[in-house]
Amino acid sequence: MGEQQIFNLSTEEYFFEEDFCISQSNQDVCNYLRKWPNWDDNIINIFGPKKSGKTFLLTVFERKNSFFRISANTLNKETVSSALSQDRLIIEDVEENTDEELLFLLFNEFKNNNKYLIFSSTQDSSRISFQLQDLSSRFKSMLNLEISNPSDTLLCSVLMKQLSEKQITIKKELITHTIKRIERSYDSVNKFSVMIDEESLKNKKKLT
Repeated sequence: MGEQQIFNLSTEEYFFEEDFCISQSNQDVCNYLRKWPNWDDNIINIFGPKKSGKTFLLTVFERKNSFFRISANTLNKETVSSALSQDRLIIEDVEENTDEELLFLLFNEFKNNNKYLIFSSTQDSSRISFQLQDLSSRFKSMLNLEISNPSDTLLCSVLMKQLSEKQITIKKELITHTIKRIERSYDSVNKFSVMIDEESLKNKKKLT
């Protein structure tokens, strides 16, 4: 059975005019986001490798459902003050170097008032090493949704899409050949497409 589908996100004017590739690696995340606001858990963490589509999905979700979005590395009194006035919040890129006191403050506000809070990270929230034990306990208790390692089929689709956006056309056989010889990760595909684009610009012609 073929795994890859195309999730068209251009049906609303505030969506990006691009498609997102859905596969078994991200199906659970997409399904849960689609159910909003009828969620079993109002506080969740979406985690997965770099360049796996977390930011894209959350950007689309934010625009469609009027969420307030901030990055964990920008947490300060000003951004937290703005976030506390919201009832729908996305905090991206939560890692060990985040301001733990401010993160704990936001978590409690949204938890105690049954508000919606979405985190994103590169690992399961229970594995993030916080110094603040109460914060660590909160993160160990939340629902985690994973974008897992991609299949070759999905990586081919992602690479073709990235090259197409750069107006570069490569035969499908070469795409397949490439995927089998690079590291099987979203980040590797992204680096390869950037390299091809730079080579194309350097030679002042489009590669095919």
